[in-house]
Amino acid sequence: MLVIGGGNSACITTLYLSGIASQVIVTHRKKAFRAEESLVTDIASKNNVTILWNTEVQEIKGDKQVKAVTLIDNATGETRELGVDAVFVQVGEAPNSQHAKAAGIETDEHGYIKVDMSQRTNLAGVFAAGDVTNQPIKQVGTAVGQGITAALEAYSYIRRPYYKK
Repeated sequence: MLVIGGGNSACITTLYLSGIASQVIVTHRKKAFRAEESLVTDIASKNNVTILWNTEVQEIKGDKQVKAVTLIDNATGETRELGVDAVFVQVGEAPNSQHAKAAGIETDEHGYIKVDMSQRTNLAGVFAAGDVTNQPIKQVGTAVGQGITAALEAYSYIRRPYYKK
C-alpha cells in the first residue's frame, strides 16, 4: 500500500494502515513531514513503514485496480516503477468553509466547521457533515454517517413544534 503526502492526514492514514497491512510505503515530495511531532514519532517506530523522501508519484498504473506507480526522485530526477496494490492520496486537504464562516458559522483554527455529536453548528437549524467538519476522521464512511445524523437532526428540527424550539 502506498500513501502519498506529508501532513497530518497522510500520517494518520499511514498509522492506521500499518496496523492492518504487512507493508506501507509513504511518498513525500519534501525531506520532512509537516505533521504533528507525535504522529511522526509513531510512524518512526513502525517496522512495516518505509518512507520515500523527496519522491512524487508521476503515474498510477492499472486497469480495474492499481498495479504500480511511477515515482520520480526530486533530488536526482531518477524515475522508477514500484508495484503496489493500493494508493491513498492524502495531500492538499483544506476545508472549503469560507461561505459557512461568512454566514456566521464557527470554525476552528484550521477552518473546519465546529459541530457537536449531532452535527449541529453554533447556528440553530444549521448542520454540517463530512470532511469540512472538525470531526477527526476524514473517510467516506464517516462522512456518510455524519450525513445521516445531520439529515435526521435537521428533519427533527423542522418537525419540532414551535413551542419546543
